[in-house]
Amino acid sequence: MRGPEGAWEDDLRNIREVYIASGGDFVVAHIGSQLVAMGGLKPIGGDVVELKRMRVDPTFQRRGLGRRILNELELRAGALGFKWIILDTTKIQVGAQRLYDTAGYIRRKEGMLHGYAVIFYAKRLTGRDDPPDDIASVEIQIHS
Repeated sequence: MRGPEGAWEDDLRNIREVYIASGGDFVVAHIGSQLVAMGGLKPIGGDVVELKRMRVDPTFQRRGLGRRILNELELRAGALGFKWIILDTTKIQVGAQRLYDTAGYIRRKEGMLHGYAVIFYAKRLTGRDDPPDDIASVEIQIHS
């Protein structure tokens, strides 16, 4: 699962510090010895965590792996005490949009990030105490 390389890949070179030590999490899926899917949770403040690095190897897409990774990350986010998950995906990633739309994520806004047209999503984790009543109260930040 390789894509374009650059400074935006620095977090993948230091998963333990960026995701785990910061209070988030990171999961991977293997079939045999092959890495086929991954995703991470990166705390961004208070009770909000950002979903990052959701990837499924193209050879293994449309088999439910993305949904399994997403479900696991949502469970872990709740166990870590987060009430909201936010994320972004590019407008050309129609499969990812479908995944988030059907998993209960709300499209918040659209914008540009690293030169790409993106859609920003948010989801309140069910069963979390005292969440904001209005999704508009969840701040979406653009990180460069």
